[in-house]
Amino acid sequence: MSDLSNRDLRDIRDLHDLWIAKELEGNALGVLQLCTDDVQWLAPGLEILVGKEAARELLAEPSVEIREIQTADLRIRGSGSFAYKTSTYRTRYAADGSSEVRVTSGTHLWILRKTDGQWQVALVTWQPATT
Repeated sequence: MSDLSNRDLRDIRDLHDLWIAKELEGNALGVLQLCTDDVQWLAPGLEILVGKEAARELLAEPSVEIREIQTADLRIRGSGSFAYKTSTYRTRYAADGSSEVRVTSGTHLWILRKTDGQWQVALVTWQPATT
C-alpha cells in the first residue's frame, strides 16, 4: 500500500529515468547528484559504502562501459517523505576495455528520501540473478 501522490510517483519515475541516462553516459558525478549526502550503497560482494565520496570511488572505476540498461516491473511504494523503488534490470556492458559484450540481470532496490520537496536516493542495492 502506498499513499504517495501522483506527483511524487511521477517525480520518482523521472528520477529513475534520469539515473539510467546518467549511467549510460558514464556520468558518475551526475548519478551522485541524485543521492543524499549520506547515501548507502550495498553492492554485491562489497562492504556497505556510506556517503557520496565512498560511492564516487566505486563509480569511478573505469573497468565497465555500460551499453544498454533495460528495466521492468518498476514498483514504487511509500508514505510521506520516504519511498522505495524496486525493479528488474538487464544490462549489457563491456568490461576492461574489451569489445566482448556481456549481459547481467537481476533485481534492484532504492530507498528514497524527500527533502525540501526533492526526492533523492538514500540507499541503492542490486542483486544479480543466479544462473
